[in-house]
Amino acid sequence: MSTDMLALINARVVTVDAQGSIIDNATIVVDENGLIREIASGSVAHTATTVIDARGGIVMPGLVNAHAHLGMTLFRGLGDDMNLEDFLARLMPAEISILNHDAVVAGTELGALESLLGGITTTLDMYYLPDAAQEVVSRSGARIFSAPNLLESDGPEPLSFEARMQWSDEWLTAANASGNDSLNWLAPHSTYLLGEDHLVRIAALAEKHGAHIHVHAAETVGEMKLVANRHDGRTPIQVLADTDLLTEAVLAHGVHLTDEDIELIADHHASVTHCPASNQKLASGTARVLDLHKAGVNVALGTDGPASGNDLDLWLAMRLAGYAQKNTSHDPTVLPALDVLRMATINGAKALHVDHLIGSLEVGKAADIIVLDVDSPSLTPVFDPHVAIVAAAGRGDVYSVVVNGKVVVHEKRSLTIDHAHVVQRVRELGSQVMSAVEEVERTRHK
Repeated sequence: MSTDMLALINARVVTVDAQGSIIDNATIVVDENGLIREIASGSVAHTATTVIDARGGIVMPGLVNAHAHLGMTLFRGLGDDMNLEDFLARLMPAEISILNHDAVVAGTELGALESLLGGITTTLDMYYLPDAAQEVVSRSGARIFSAPNLLESDGPEPLSFEARMQWSDEWLTAANASGNDSLNWLAPHSTYLLGEDHLVRIAALAEKHGAHIHVHAAETVGEMKLVANRHDGRTPIQVLADTDLLTEAVLAHGVHLTDEDIELIADHHASVTHCPASNQKLASGTARVLDLHKAGVNVALGTDGPASGNDLDLWLAMRLAGYAQKNTSHDPTVLPALDVLRMATINGAKALHVDHLIGSLEVGKAADIIVLDVDSPSLTPVFDPHVAIVAAAGRGDVYSVVVNGKVVVHEKRSLTIDHAHVVQRVRELGSQVMSAVEEVERTRHK
């Protein structure tokens, strides 16, 4: 008889399946491969030696952060009270000055720690030196989807665009050889930092390897003007469509979309990652989530980077996403709790092309699971678990986290990442980060 890896008992299971099923007094059994073998009400026979007793608390799918810059934890709080253009003018030169492999490992590991403690089990990351993120994956157990970051400047690597394309080809060749689809991605930064020739070549490389695309698009009014000036009056979405980069792409932000843009996104089966915390903090605007939904576009949720959004908190993102749409539409009935929860789970999985594997709690899927604290004051009482998750729960309510059947957080403590060491390492880098930012500011204001 095979040995089960894990069992969760006495659980109020919020499945986020197609029907939005909730199973009370349930048991979840995880097999030796980290897959959910059975979910049923009551007791289920199993052979697991590791058992988590939810004590009647909510058990739900791990959250999927569909747009983040994990290594940017190093710059947390250094982009406040400024627009996106000023933020990038400060941050990008500082990143180029200070980032190396070890620094990105430190920042990403802190981001992974914050994410796992907050119930985020999967992240679509966009940052420099992505091999550093994969080093963190091997230690932390987090799912981090990574890609070469493509832009026309040299970046901190440093690599010219030509060298980046060669590196990207090698990266994708290795990803496909290993069968690791979480690495079969390309991340062109944006249509304002890349010319049409660049974008066409990136599209050809993606087609060669069957790679997925993760790109910033239509975040701010300023971006729209930059793109129009650079690309003959077109919108970012039009440029991506014209350069064959839009099909099934993940579009980070998607705030300033025309009706034609939304139609193009739907026709190309692309996903939009809504980042409400960052968008509101930078006064970028409010995404047309309701119109995207009406058009049949898959909308996921993201945190953006900790320098612009300050934290990696999808619970906050859920709340802000729902509240903003209700407020701007003057209709409290729109975007109900289950729809918002789907944005943070199964819709994110769809955007990453892994909804067959994660995003909901169903037999045969990977056991990426959150157990919420049954004794939390903010989760007492729970009449509607979907509403409790979206409108009341927060990161502090995350009690246990499981990724692929492995318990990575229990009793609100990380079991895979050395919490104290990671925090201390980033603190030690703080003076170097601040010096780099101060030098950028001196140069900017000469």
